Order: sequence, then C-alpha cells, then structure tokens
Amino acid sequence: MKEQNQPDYANWVPRKLLAVLGIAGGFLAFLFLLSFLLTDSGGVIILRILLAAAAVFVLLSWGYMAHARFLLSYEGGGVQGKILDNLLQYLDWDGNGKLLDIGCGSGALTIKAARKYPQAQVVGMDYWGAMWDYAQSQCEANARLEGVAGRTAFRKGDAAQLDFPDGHFDAAVSNFVFHEVQTQPDKLALIRESLRVLKPGAPFAFQDVFYSKRTYPDLMVMLTTLSKEVADLNFIDTRHNDFVPKFLKTPLIVGQMGLICGKK
Repeated sequence: MKEQNQPDYANWVPRKLLAVLGIAGGFLAFLFLLSFLLTDSGGVIILRILLAAAAVFVLLSWGYMAHARFLLSYEGGGVQGKILDNLLQYLDWDGNGKLLDIGCGSGALTIKAARKYPQAQVVGMDYWGAMWDYAQSQCEANARLEGVAGRTAFRKGDAAQLDFPDGHFDAAVSNFVFHEVQTQPDKLALIRESLRVLKPGAPFAFQDVFYSKRTYPDLMVMLTTLSKEVADLNFIDTRHNDFVPKFLKTPLIVGQMGLICGKK
C-alpha cells in the first residue's frame, strides 16, 4: 500500500454515493434507448416517458452531488473546513485537559481541535462504516502529517454506547453524526450519552441536522428537557453562514444544520 503523504479528509459526499447515482442514471438512460426497439404502443410510450424522467432525475441528482462534493472539498470550495472552524468557535473551553470528538470520520475536527488547543489531548471515535470514505488508519496518518499525532488518539466505537467512564472528558464536540447513528433512534438519549462522559461544567458543541423534522420531530421539547439537565444550553441556527454557498443550503447537504452548545 502506498504511504499517505498528504492529509486526506475525504468528503461528506462519499465517492460511493456518486458511483451509485452515476451507474443508476446511466442504466436508466440505456433502458430508455432500448425502449425504442419495442413496437410503439400506449404502454411502451408511457414506459419510455417514465424511463426518461427517471434518468434525468437521477443524472441531475448526480450532477448536484458532484458539484456539492467539489464545494465541500478542501481542494475546491473548502466549505467542510469552514463549517468545522465555525463549530469550534462555539466551544467555550480553555483547552486544558481531554476533548472527545464523537464521530470523527476522517479526523478533520479532531485535528483542528488539537491544533487550536495545543495543551489538549484529543480523542476521536467513530464506527467507520462501509458507506463512508473514512478509516482509523486514515485519521492516524492525517494526525501524523499535521504534526499532532502525539496529542491525538483514535478509537473505534458506537456513539450510542461510548466506551468511556462517566465524567472522563473536559470537553466534547460532534459534527453531523447523531442523525447517522442507527443503534439509537432516540436522539435525546444519544445526546445524554455524549454528556455522560463529560465532567460537570465541561463545555460541549454538537452540530447536526437539528432542523430535520424526520430526525428531530420535537426539537423544542428536546431542548427544553436538556436545558433542565445541564448548567448552560444554547441553540444556534447555523444554516445561513455567509461562507456556505446557497447551492449547499438544501436539506441534502447543510440546509438543516443547527448547533447546541453550553456546559454540562
């Protein structure tokens, strides 16, 4: 295997998704062309229209996601990095102690936190599912290349059952992770689990698709409940930051993001 010599933070639009959309769109277009080999009839014409509409829809979806990937990428628009930098602005922490990044993916937020807080020890944990272009070895290589390997560690785990004792960390962050955790559909319970491993008074900043009615149908109730369980809680609408192009402000990408922050 070729040694990684440049940081690779991958992309929130995975290659596998683009491949699936491209193959599906091409296949539908191929079926549409094949339909002209059939004898015209009412049913064939309807089938041809449906195939054409489906092919156009899927290929347009591929085009949208491909451009979104470019805008998000560190080599293109750099929006991923800007969103993570913005998240850390809401973490009210002096940088002394241990920080946990829940769902670290490629290690981008973990490493940004380690660079921002040079006195901190930062742990990134993730399940590293097959759908995403992420891996533990990738995180470790990125940390080495960014010069923070000595203050970072990466562990495989489940955000629904964190393998850490109560009150173990001095701060915690998470970005676009909670909605992906299939092992815990109750997102309030998931956030409580994240808070469990924090010391009393420890700061946190969690960003997710909080404006998604499907994932968070009772957002205000959840926030009211959490506000009674922690010392300080704030909710930030992060959907309309100037550094995010309008093209990305859709439910498919970052059009539903919000952030909860405060102190346990």
